[in-house]
Amino acid sequence: MKRWVVFLLAASLLHVAWAQEFSITAIAHKSGLSWEEAAAAVLLARALGVDITMVISTRKETAMPVFVLAPAFVIGKVGKKDLREILKAHSKGHGWGVIAHQLGIHPGAFNQQRVALSKLSDEELEASVWLGVLSQVFRVPSEQVITLRKQGLPWGDVIAALQVSSATQQAPEKVVALWRQSDKDWAKVRAKLSVSPDWLPVLQKSDDAEGETKGHGKGKGKGREKGRD
Repeated sequence: MKRWVVFLLAASLLHVAWAQEFSITAIAHKSGLSWEEAAAAVLLARALGVDITMVISTRKETAMPVFVLAPAFVIGKVGKKDLREILKAHSKGHGWGVIAHQLGIHPGAFNQQRVALSKLSDEELEASVWLGVLSQVFRVPSEQVITLRKQGLPWGDVIAALQVSSATQQAPEKVVALWRQSDKDWAKVRAKLSVSPDWLPVLQKSDDAEGETKGHGKGKGKGREKGRD
């Protein structure tokens, strides 16, 4: 059975107050990436406070999907190491967990269970990062993200599902059902529900840790969002 570990994005690393300065569709068009990867790049850059151009350029130089590269940026951020050194080690066959362990990164930075990083596969570490990023950005329980993954959705489709769900305040399962009925085409789903492909929530810090979520982008999703249990 697949093991899921939950990535703990340290408060000092998570930039929870950010404005959407870039259009996902514009980034996709300029970089030649799919909407899904462009969206992932935006979320990763904003969550970790790294330059999105560096995320895009690294993706192009390594030919590795943004979803796969995510742990490298976290390791670099936490360990304050040069990203090129991390990628060089990975190109030699070392897994993300082994690299993090060798750099002395505490397991608690990546998973609540504090499983030794050297024992985690690349896939598990990648999943841990995206669980943390997506649950933080879209303010949903990590279990909800896991449920979407267990339904067979790739990370890009999980992002699209959470985007539409968050913008329309519809349950993710309803959004996914509509997607399946729409030839698995998210563009059709967004058109039916009047959701802009550029819409993403904006998280703002608050004193009570509940925070406030606002939306950027045309179409549904603007304004304050209601929390979801």
